[in-house]
Amino acid sequence: MTAKTITDTALERILAIKWEPDDSRVTSHIALLREYLRRAALWAKALDCTDEWPFFDVAAHIDSLDADETKVKVLKTHFTETPFYVAGIIEKTCEWFLHWDSAKNSPKVSEFTLPEPYEPLILMYERGGIFSMEHGFFDFAVGGFPRGKWQQYDQIMPLLKLDARTLDRLDIDSGDGLNAINPKAEGDYTSIEGG
Repeated sequence: MTAKTITDTALERILAIKWEPDDSRVTSHIALLREYLRRAALWAKALDCTDEWPFFDVAAHIDSLDADETKVKVLKTHFTETPFYVAGIIEKTCEWFLHWDSAKNSPKVSEFTLPEPYEPLILMYERGGIFSMEHGFFDFAVGGFPRGKWQQYDQIMPLLKLDARTLDRLDIDSGDGLNAINPKAEGDYTSIEGG
């Protein structure tokens, strides 16, 4: 698959997002955001840019290959037509996802054996996950958790399966979302098995 095809798919994924919050899935939203924070901590540590954690353009630190400017322009136009709460960091992470998909198959990126950084965020957005940041907290409509420091995330257990069935199970089995919020909690987030 060429970088052009990958970027087109990435753009299509973002353009297909409804941007309507789905508060019935807050547990999986929190788990996906925590998984992004874990991956971002790993990348920030590997790229020696922990001062930029949690939100930064991973591809810009590895390779100067950006997404096609026309596609970025399409994305920016798209965001002028979305609700106000999508502005800011959500918009930036979507653009960085395009840059990542343009660069992820480059030789420089292949030197790293780390998971794709933005996939959990894009999945969260596709599932109706909308968050904001205020006073050191990540806030969702019906829950939230403290941002913490990158060192708290680079050692936590990964969310091994990002498929719809596993994420739906998180939402069904964890009614209050506490297991997804608390990095030390036993339960759904840490017990998901890969395979």
